[in-house]
Amino acid sequence: MDRIKARLRHFTRFLALATIVWLIHQSHQDFLDRLQIEGNPIDIFELKDSFPGGVSLTPSTHDPEYYTLLNKNEEEIIRVTQTSPKGDSAIGFSGSTNLLVGFGMEDQVNHISIRSSGDTIEHVDAILNEPKFFTQFKGKTKAQLAKMESIEAVSGATLTSLAIADALALRFGGEKKASRFPQSIEVEEVGRYFPGCVQLTASKSHPSLLDVIDQNGTTLGQVGRTSPHADQIIGYQGPIDTLIILENNRTLKNLVIRSSFENEPYADYPNDDAYFSSLFQGRSLSELADMNLTEEEVEGVSGATMTSMAMAEGIIKTAQSWEMELNRKDISKTSFLWKARDTGSLAVIMLAGFVAFTKRGKTKFFRRSLQVLLVCYLGLVNGDILSQALFAGWAQNGIPWERAPILALLTIAALIVPMATGKSFYCHQLCPHGAAQQGMRKLRKNPIQIPKKMAKAMETIPFLLLAFVVFVALTEFDFPLANLEPFDGYVWEVAGGIAIAILLIGLVASAFVPMAYCRYGCPTGAMLKLFEFGKNDRGWNRRDYLSFTLLGFAVLLYFFS
Repeated sequence: MDRIKARLRHFTRFLALATIVWLIHQSHQDFLDRLQIEGNPIDIFELKDSFPGGVSLTPSTHDPEYYTLLNKNEEEIIRVTQTSPKGDSAIGFSGSTNLLVGFGMEDQVNHISIRSSGDTIEHVDAILNEPKFFTQFKGKTKAQLAKMESIEAVSGATLTSLAIADALALRFGGEKKASRFPQSIEVEEVGRYFPGCVQLTASKSHPSLLDVIDQNGTTLGQVGRTSPHADQIIGYQGPIDTLIILENNRTLKNLVIRSSFENEPYADYPNDDAYFSSLFQGRSLSELADMNLTEEEVEGVSGATMTSMAMAEGIIKTAQSWEMELNRKDISKTSFLWKARDTGSLAVIMLAGFVAFTKRGKTKFFRRSLQVLLVCYLGLVNGDILSQALFAGWAQNGIPWERAPILALLTIAALIVPMATGKSFYCHQLCPHGAAQQGMRKLRKNPIQIPKKMAKAMETIPFLLLAFVVFVALTEFDFPLANLEPFDGYVWEVAGGIAIAILLIGLVASAFVPMAYCRYGCPTGAMLKLFEFGKNDRGWNRRDYLSFTLLGFAVLLYFFS
């Protein structure tokens, strides 16, 4: 009977936690719906610094997408609007940017600023730190914004710069640039593959290809490029434009990177690797469109793996787009991507299970080996670490099973194993930061003993941080959750300073207080503890009360925030 009661209590706790996830998802969808309907209303406080004389901001009677800022004499100072939602399809490095645009009496831009952005913090900061960037848009009319041919991009934030220009164009009736790479294909770059080429003309049989013509008017083959079809596929630092050379029978003759946003010399490595090109050569467009990089074990070029794999994905996506243009096939199916790095991560997960649940695995050799692999491979090399930023994003938008299979498997292991066994599998056996702290505790023989009352109080910090995560996820409060934990610090190439600082401070603290961060600072650990369903639980316990308290908090936020 007690066992049945315990299982029922565990089930209700699981329902409480699942309901919180549902509330977060539904709240975000409601926010997106409101954004489409209301357009994210502009507040007068956004204009106070630039226009201190403004005292009221009211919707325009002529156009509901505009607001009019008035002074104390009820005279118009400026009319303002925003690029969202019309400009939201313009994606920079990792997201769109919503701009506040103001027009003066002559209907020319006299104010422009960023309202919000889904792009990376580093790229947005680069834009904000270069005030001259926005100067080039001032004085422009709506028609000129819609048709701007070129802009001066901010160095290091080119994609974000271009996305901003595209968002302005879309908002005022124009179109996005056809490509992130405006340079069209020239005869000179095709000549090395078709020596008799004297002219490139629009293909009569395919809208996206150019026919290669010799001096006698004979068609030698066709050429095309992956931009703009693959402009949203990011390599190490940005998209890649690949020249695709085809024989007359539409089989691939060769391919070469024309231009990219990648660092040198990595961008040149795929061009110098004959084996990489041979993986695609001789295939027809339909065969390229059907390629599965995982099944065919395409691993990329050594030293430029991310660049070459983005190039490969771009070729496949472009071939699929070309096939769709000819109405030859339906490419709506989702491709499941599994790479060699994922196999390595899966091996680490299996080793963790071996260490956790077998007597042999608990020997010193296997435990030490697992710690090294967790920190060095799962953490620093692959960056496969669970975090609140990850969970909040998944709760809001869904889980990208196809693009992040290992993170999905880690999540399943982190949730299912403690529910089935009552053991904290992820925190104890799979977390790279936990493994790093275990190594730090060996640096001091006599750790600091924190007084019991203080330790008890400090143990509530992770749960308070977890409540803050729920608050941010449910209210769209502008706070980057990656700055709440150290896990982004392991992805050192793109890590922010705050995440790195938390990582280093947590490790140093663990040398003096064993597992200091895990015990007193980790909201992800606090969340996973709520899924630990002990077989010998007797009556309602602290985790049950915390789960339902968190649910009550989430319900209040959902209905009253």
